[in-house]
Amino acid sequence: MASDMVALSRNGPVVTVTLQRPPANAMNIELTEQIAEIFDGVANDPGTGAVIFTGQGKSFCAGLDLKDVPFFGDSDQRRLLNALNRAFCSVYGCPVPVIGAVNGHAIAGGLLLALACDWRIGADWSFLTGLTEVLVGIPYPVAAIEIARQELSPRVARDLILFGQNITARSALECGVLDELVPTEELMDFAMAKALQVSKLPQIGFGKVKRQLRSGNLAMIGAAIAGNEPLLNGWLSKETIEAATSVLKGGK
Repeated sequence: MASDMVALSRNGPVVTVTLQRPPANAMNIELTEQIAEIFDGVANDPGTGAVIFTGQGKSFCAGLDLKDVPFFGDSDQRRLLNALNRAFCSVYGCPVPVIGAVNGHAIAGGLLLALACDWRIGADWSFLTGLTEVLVGIPYPVAAIEIARQELSPRVARDLILFGQNITARSALECGVLDELVPTEELMDFAMAKALQVSKLPQIGFGKVKRQLRSGNLAMIGAAIAGNEPLLNGWLSKETIEAATSVLKGGK
């Protein structure tokens, strides 16, 4: 279902899911849980043949909200970890094609949401993508690291994950983070055309083949959701708080 942080619209068999949490669609607990709920709903809707996943404004998603998350107590940390694994899994394991319309900055968890999409179309302007968790001392939940391993080449994964590099949209295209770039004003039209095209694929067969392709990753993510998440106790540290505070103050 739609919410004040996620908008839904439909064009025939295509559902468009739009993140709308200004100013940068950063992920707090509530938004993360809503992403999982919405994609779970899409998975159970026989009238949906494809999904477009995008963001409002100049960001697709800026990742975790550093104003709040690093200061969570143990209970909220566990709740957010579970929400992240569920959200990433709900997109990555969605049985219908998911087209990422990456309208702008996709950082950390935001880039992981984009990587969870089956085809990633970027707007052709100088936005940034990157996996910057290492810069703020945040270890990767199981779903996040599994998606990154599967979707990125080993060298790109090393550069982005270990060193927290941000790269431009053009560089993201060149290294396979994005599949194509289109003029900004045409992004949603391109995404809709792609979504309508792939919505014609045999739906049951697509879902089964997608699960075959990602069976090992999805099994590990499923186990984490069931309770086998190594980070459930002690995910964030004092180092995380110090690093996040430095980033927010511009000390990165």
